[in-house]
Amino acid sequence: MDEGAAFYAKQGTAYIVKLAGEIRYTMGCALADFLDGLFARADYDDIVVDITQTRSIDSTSLGLLAKIANFSRERFGRKTTLFSTNPDVNQLLETMGFYEIFDIRDTGETISETLRQLAIEAPCKEELTRIVFEAHRTLSELNPQNQEVFKGVLDNLRAKLDPR
Repeated sequence: MDEGAAFYAKQGTAYIVKLAGEIRYTMGCALADFLDGLFARADYDDIVVDITQTRSIDSTSLGLLAKIANFSRERFGRKTTLFSTNPDVNQLLETMGFYEIFDIRDTGETISETLRQLAIEAPCKEELTRIVFEAHRTLSELNPQNQEVFKGVLDNLRAKLDPR
């Protein structure tokens, strides 16, 4: 599975978000729209993220995952559980500081609920720059190392968002 795919389901009082394949910024609009809708709902008390079938994930997508962690901490007062078994992805999660904001489980636990696939359409070009900017800003706020890594990206995107 080279192309990335996103799935979701409600299992009991939790929403499951599963990402599989190669997760790229081009999925950003669909993922951000889904998360905005999810965050507006009140019919659940937990979010679980499953990236056990994710082969690679870019920084924009990591920023969207960090947004889930921040939301869960603010709304539910706890860390989001994230299942991840790929050693390369786990190394990236560690480098970005995700072990501080997620309860990461390197386990083969599986989701029993039937998952629905999120429709991934062509990127919304007008919106995508803002989504990429916000995702990188979220990552930058995790730790000083990320601030340094993403400073140039944020400056470049900020200029595109606010051309003067």
